[in-house]
Amino acid sequence: MFLTTWHRFLGIRPEEGKTVWLFFLHNFLLGIGTILVYVAANVILLENNPERNLPLAYGVAALALMAVGRAYTHFEHQLQLQRLAVRVLLAVVVLTGVLGVLVALGHSVAAAVAIMAGYRIIYLLTNLEFWGVSAVVFDVRQSKRLFSLISSGDMPAKALGAVLAVLVHGHTDLLYLLLLAFAAYGGALLTLRTTLASHVVEAKSVARRQRQQGTTSLLQRWFGNSDLVLSMCLSLMAVAAVTTGVEYSFFVNVKHKFHDQATLMRYLGTVLTLTYLLAMVFKVLLSQFTLERMGIRRMLLALPILVLVGVLLFGGLRYIAAVDSLMLLYFCGLFLGLEVLRRAVFDPVFLVLFQALSAEERLQAHTRAKGFFEPLGMALAGFLLFALHHLPELNEWLPFVWMGLFAAGALLFLHRTYGHYLAELQHAVSRRFTDDTEVLTSISGWRQPSAADPGHASEVPNTEYIRGLVAALTDRTRRRGAAARLVQLGETALPLLAEALHVATEEVQVQRLAQVCGHIRTDASRRVLVALVQQPRLFGREVALRALRNFDQNPNDAPTFQVLMREELQLAQQLLYGLAAAPVELSRALNYELTRVQQRIFGLLLQLYPPQFIADAQRGVAHAARERQANALEILDNIIPRSLYQGLQALLDVLPVPDKIRTFDRLLGAPAVPVLVVPLVVWEGETGFSDWTVSVALRHWRPESSTVAQLVSHLDSKSLLVRESAFAVLEQLAQQQPFLHQQLVNKYPIVAFQLMDHHAAAGHISAQERVQVLHHTALFAETPENVLSSIVPIMKEVSFHEGQEIFAKGDLGTSLYIVYEGEVGIFNGPQQLATFKKGDFFGELALLDAEPRSATAVAHGPVVAFRLDQEDFYDVMEERGEVLRNVLRVLCQRLRRQNEKMQLAEPRPLASSSEESGK
Repeated sequence: MFLTTWHRFLGIRPEEGKTVWLFFLHNFLLGIGTILVYVAANVILLENNPERNLPLAYGVAALALMAVGRAYTHFEHQLQLQRLAVRVLLAVVVLTGVLGVLVALGHSVAAAVAIMAGYRIIYLLTNLEFWGVSAVVFDVRQSKRLFSLISSGDMPAKALGAVLAVLVHGHTDLLYLLLLAFAAYGGALLTLRTTLASHVVEAKSVARRQRQQGTTSLLQRWFGNSDLVLSMCLSLMAVAAVTTGVEYSFFVNVKHKFHDQATLMRYLGTVLTLTYLLAMVFKVLLSQFTLERMGIRRMLLALPILVLVGVLLFGGLRYIAAVDSLMLLYFCGLFLGLEVLRRAVFDPVFLVLFQALSAEERLQAHTRAKGFFEPLGMALAGFLLFALHHLPELNEWLPFVWMGLFAAGALLFLHRTYGHYLAELQHAVSRRFTDDTEVLTSISGWRQPSAADPGHASEVPNTEYIRGLVAALTDRTRRRGAAARLVQLGETALPLLAEALHVATEEVQVQRLAQVCGHIRTDASRRVLVALVQQPRLFGREVALRALRNFDQNPNDAPTFQVLMREELQLAQQLLYGLAAAPVELSRALNYELTRVQQRIFGLLLQLYPPQFIADAQRGVAHAARERQANALEILDNIIPRSLYQGLQALLDVLPVPDKIRTFDRLLGAPAVPVLVVPLVVWEGETGFSDWTVSVALRHWRPESSTVAQLVSHLDSKSLLVRESAFAVLEQLAQQQPFLHQQLVNKYPIVAFQLMDHHAAAGHISAQERVQVLHHTALFAETPENVLSSIVPIMKEVSFHEGQEIFAKGDLGTSLYIVYEGEVGIFNGPQQLATFKKGDFFGELALLDAEPRSATAVAHGPVVAFRLDQEDFYDVMEERGEVLRNVLRVLCQRLRRQNEKMQLAEPRPLASSSEESGK
């Protein structure tokens, strides 16, 4: 229980626990090894002339790092990431041993510089290895939540190393430190092997569209084709120069203050321990919270802003009389603040930016930034510091001038980086084979007619003519021509279209009227659709929001859409409360209603925020690839208000329902009264929910004297599903609550006649059973019952006797059959190919193309089946895209399995056979 609470506090999902702690341990062991080498290097360098030796070490180390970075880049292209990571750690272990030999044998400045260069190389290699594996295992959303946590593993390790630095008194002690570092790297190698054994670590991404714009050809050699990588590399170079300068100033001023080596190391150890402990606390407890509240841009800009403030403060301190007593405190505070901010805030957030790239680009860009441009920044700082150490007067203040300039450059590049980051996210989730400027086209294939089109009439048609066109929208044979003519008439037809929308009750009619209005792209047509969005019928809101995608945004409508957004979030909160206690069947129905809420929220977002970003994000969250889903969520997180994003994320994420409820209660406030979802659905009816959800809710409803009158409207529903459930409730009332039943009949006498009519018209197989029949067939198994209910009206019940031919080979196929009772044999001449039983379906290809049947179907004994005709099914697919998507998915799965069987059956190549025979 405690572990679960702790994980929730840290933002760790249940399935992420083992992975997170493996990475934490891995980073802890790397941190111990690295800080011990760091301490050993600094002890030797600070012994003699650090003003000269530190810049020299920075320069030599930078050159070595750039060479190692190039070598790493080469092997990154040649080796798989798993093998590369293991070999890097092995190289680190060997290099640690070499440094131990240098410490034991070398006491010169050259040895000290070599040891510092060795430390930097080890730090670079461990950094590239750790973040390279992390960048592939975690997506952009996980990295935003977890990078601060997994990277905090090295903070307690470095604090421990800083404590050990206080205890170091000679070169013999340094050897013990390096021996301990050697063991730590060995432990990190074992942890890495455990991590690799439990995860697929492979640099593989979903295919993306080629960038239309990128860096110039001159810069592509150094930065690739991404403006994001360009700005990140330059900003990291500037930040590295600044942090190197601050570190140098801190060490040199401490050395001037404390001449005794033991006192110097004690002071340095104390400051470093405090720095790493503060960084750890901030990373673990506050980093995620701060990132959620401040956002990526502000977190990135905090570091260069701190440096600029520090530079200004330095200028002020130079004119204070007691400057000598304050300078050490100033340098200590600047170093501590910069290190905490860099390690706890900047580094994890900066690394998140790489996650917007594809996996291959991500690794290459990270290696380029860390293996070349960060060392380049350190080299520039080392050169400037080395050049100025002979000029004591200038060396007191000039470093702060160039550090301020570098900080200003970092601020500029980081500001641009954020914009490139958003562009890269959009590129990651945009359509692969379309242009960004592509205009949304009609889902029905309509186009705006022109005066040159045949049949275009310049005269204004009369009202009755337009009414006839509106009525023809429900006619299968005439609706396309009627729709095109109404679009051609434009604003002339709008008053009657608006009138029809106001009185229409059939969902199909509302959908087609809204589609026509969506293709009359005028302000008046937009106002009609906005009015439809505000009506209480949520289906009307859905189709109106889809039609509004054809229009530009209007800021004057923003308050209306914001009010509707809050309504949708409140409805989602109510549905979540219902899910927490609903039975299985009702839970599935409510989950579908939540999906509709998500779609409507995205439709509202398209009217409030940059539409191309929102459209790309909506496609991305529905994508099967986790990487694309994460990139889509990250887009939303950066362009919509934080509170709204948190609600939408709770709906989209796979989280326990209680966690989602807590999120909505925090955003909207807990409901004043308990939420009872069944009475809510019964009260709203088909105005707010699909007919399947209403029918399921009615079966779980327990009416009271104050609510029983709500049953009357459901008895008269146009949905057979709803009517059946309503009459079932009525019959249950007559048996279990006769007084309540009589009260209803007395108040509404027509109820008794409706009940008799229902019994007379009741079919052999109920509508609810028909939905279950569809749901239990492989063709529709993944389709929600709420969608399958739209197929019920076109299911024709047919019967066949023993030996009756259902269709013959060569007949034109226009129907799909689903067996309800009995068995059906499929024959090719005398050969029986297959037998279908209850729940099986056959003839499915006829739903998509009217080709001759490839076999004959014969009834084996009495058979009851359902027939779905092609024309009727086309209408359903046009109205409910989910049906078409699921049919295509199942047919693709069958085709894939058939291809796999054919590949297995193919004879092996002769070369392979000869190789095997020779083994």
